[in-house]
Amino acid sequence: AVIGGAFPLGFAIGNVANTLPLVLDYYGVSSTTSIYSSVFVAGNSTGALLGALLAGPIADKLGRRKGMIWNLLPILIGCIMMGSAYNKYQLVVGRIVIGIGVGMGSGLTNMFISEVSPVSVRGLLGMSYGLVMAVGILLSYLLSMPQVFEDDIGWRIFFCIPLLPALFQTLVILKAPDTPAYLAVKCTDLGPAKKALARYRRVVAPFEEEQLLKVKESVAGARSLGQLLTDPSQRLPLLIGIGLHAAQQFSAINAVVSYAPVIFKEANVGDSVTATVATGVVNCVVTFISALLNDRVGRRVILIVGTSMMGIAHGLLALSQSCTDKESWSCGGDWTAVVAIGSVFLFICGCTAGLGSMPWFIVNELFVTEYRGVANSVCGSTNWFTSIILLLTYDSVNNALFPYTFFFYMAVVVFFLVLMILFVPETRCKTVQQITVELERQSSRFPPIIGK
Repeated sequence: AVIGGAFPLGFAIGNVANTLPLVLDYYGVSSTTSIYSSVFVAGNSTGALLGALLAGPIADKLGRRKGMIWNLLPILIGCIMMGSAYNKYQLVVGRIVIGIGVGMGSGLTNMFISEVSPVSVRGLLGMSYGLVMAVGILLSYLLSMPQVFEDDIGWRIFFCIPLLPALFQTLVILKAPDTPAYLAVKCTDLGPAKKALARYRRVVAPFEEEQLLKVKESVAGARSLGQLLTDPSQRLPLLIGIGLHAAQQFSAINAVVSYAPVIFKEANVGDSVTATVATGVVNCVVTFISALLNDRVGRRVILIVGTSMMGIAHGLLALSQSCTDKESWSCGGDWTAVVAIGSVFLFICGCTAGLGSMPWFIVNELFVTEYRGVANSVCGSTNWFTSIILLLTYDSVNNALFPYTFFFYMAVVVFFLVLMILFVPETRCKTVQQITVELERQSSRFPPIIGK
């Protein structure tokens, strides 16, 4: 399940880093800062916004399992369109269609993982999504290096690679039952839910069957968007979910990943392509370590430490660019390249450990089953909407503020860091019911616009 949902996301984020100049040259677009370039890069996020809006209703109507099976369709169509692109506009449309599958997959896969995972390893399995996403980014860097392909056929095949993991996910999910929580809500009795739980466990703990009974007794089916927005008990978790997803994108994560070679060149790094690939390797290693620590250290601690690292990294990157620029501080030297690479590595480490993966699965820990589908749509669409804003404005912001661009993004990260410290609860090794009680207690300390 994770491979088909996370790999296309990571691959779609990273596959423009090295291929963008090649594609622009093939279609006769003059500059990487052109409007077409921004639209092409943001195409994945544009489609993912629509996919995220569809993920919740599909998850509630068809189920998590059937939703992931149908998710193969937009990825298949998008890959065919990009692989056979007759002109630059078809290429953009194909990227948008793949994005629909990416957006649906990000919501459906994380719902599925959170609902089939034992509480004791929910963080580890949740972070496996981030690990596979990191592998997708790394492979997109490796397979798009100039040494791998240089001709027209090469990049067309390259853009079709996400079809393979999506197909693999479909074949695996065909033999799996839906999640126990979803079946408890949808079925008239707990029989199917208990059978599904037994399939996903070697030994079923007594409290897990009790949880299914509580889910069955406490819900009357999936809730609507209107109910989510007007239910006072859901106000704080919704604000936390939206805030984390907005923080992920406004921290400039997709700009750093998608424009890594350009950023390295601006900081006077000699071999920017190799440095970009090394960034992908660091991403994978840190994601693996973070996954192992998640259920030991806790989500909140890792999130706060990781976000702090991102803020420091932005400051160091801005420093290296300011010293390299002859019209600015003009204090550069060989050290600026080292600082630039180190700051991007530090940013990737912090992002990977915290904001890169955490928002996708922590949202599913904050919401009870009946609200989980629609909450995923709201939070996921926030993620992709803010991603579109970031990618469409990054060139303009960079042109206006360079070489101080990342001082601006550092201030944004610090702002969201303060909000995390104030609002985000610890969810490690807690059931959804326990987290709900803690959020209700926490919301009583805030004004009515935030709490009850």
